[in-house]
Amino acid sequence: MNENILVMVGSPQKKRGNSEAIADSLINKLNEKKLNVSKLCLQKEIGSKDNALIKSVDKADIIILSLPIYENSVPGLVVEIFEQLYRDKDELSKKSRSVFVITNSGFSEVEGNKSAIQTCKLFARDMDFKWMGGIGVAPGTLIDGKKLEETGKTYKRLNESLDTIVNAIEKDIDIPKSVFKIMEKPFISPFIYRIAGRILQRSTIKKLGKGKFFSTPLQMENR
Repeated sequence: MNENILVMVGSPQKKRGNSEAIADSLINKLNEKKLNVSKLCLQKEIGSKDNALIKSVDKADIIILSLPIYENSVPGLVVEIFEQLYRDKDELSKKSRSVFVITNSGFSEVEGNKSAIQTCKLFARDMDFKWMGGIGVAPGTLIDGKKLEETGKTYKRLNESLDTIVNAIEKDIDIPKSVFKIMEKPFISPFIYRIAGRILQRSTIKKLGKGKFFSTPLQMENR
């Protein structure tokens, strides 16, 4: 296989976050297969005048987007990038391109990822890109910017799914349905996640004080 693979990180964070950690793990696996892969952090492309974004997408045969979700939606940064690419659509050379997306959320419910993945699917449609599918990581918070190999058993399913995705790309075949089925399950029980959240909340309240924790300095009073 001699296709060019572009991995785009759609996190607005300047420091390394979970989206970049997932992207880097994927890139390492692609490099191990001796595949042509490059990385682009979208946060650096907003307002850039060097046309690196459109040039990178133009060169790519496969685009893999790793991004966080906020309020069940893709970040505003990604929406802006989508709009920019759509405006510059006619500058792309006429060839087949494919898109795959990996979302990660701060909650253990998987439903939030689905709407964000659907947004990316609509973008692929409007760009005339082939849709390869998307998977959601719920929750992605425990990755904490670390390499997936360092997260133990918690993200073993994600790590194995990335292996399967890379193998499919190498063999130029569709990503197996088993990957999507495996990734439909949360990595932590929602019940346990809520309990852990309450424990953390109590600890934070104890540290900050109830008044400061529940304060609403920007809330307007009723008049």
